[in-house]
Amino acid sequence: MNTQINNNSRKGFIIVISLTLMLVMMTMGIGLYFSSKQASEMVGKNVNKSDSFYAAESCIVDARSWLKAQAASGIPCKSSTAGALCHTVTSQSMSKWVLAAESQTFKNRAQSQTYTCTIALLGTIAYEGGEGSGFDVGEGGYGGSTTNTKYMYRIRSNGIVSSNSGFNDFASSVEVIDSMIF
Repeated sequence: MNTQINNNSRKGFIIVISLTLMLVMMTMGIGLYFSSKQASEMVGKNVNKSDSFYAAESCIVDARSWLKAQAASGIPCKSSTAGALCHTVTSQSMSKWVLAAESQTFKNRAQSQTYTCTIALLGTIAYEGGEGSGFDVGEGGYGGSTTNTKYMYRIRSNGIVSSNSGFNDFASSVEVIDSMIF
């Protein structure tokens, strides 16, 4: 039995397989590129969201510092009506919070963050002073407890991270109720 293999039928077969494999690998590479690009954008958005929240929290720190400084000379916002704004805290950028040893990337991020917050006197409450312990905290009744006035303040804060285009700005809002006893 004499069998003859026709070599002409195999010519070009390797080129077809190579081109098919190259097409499959190129498609996988493009898919991985777009997947990693989308993941990178999501990480960037989460960083900007947390930065805007931290900017809002920084404004609350500034507002509390202002209340503390005003309390040294008297009751803050005492002459304002209940619910009316009595002070606004603003910052051009978060640069004042940057440490000297921080990287330039961090300093640039801080430049894009701003905050604004308002302070309003909500009202007053009669407060019986007493330290107490355990379940007696804040309860008067033993002896000569004094009555003080508790001033309630609302601090509303907005932190903003600006992008260069203005289309992808992120903002966070935080509201805190603080009180001071005089």
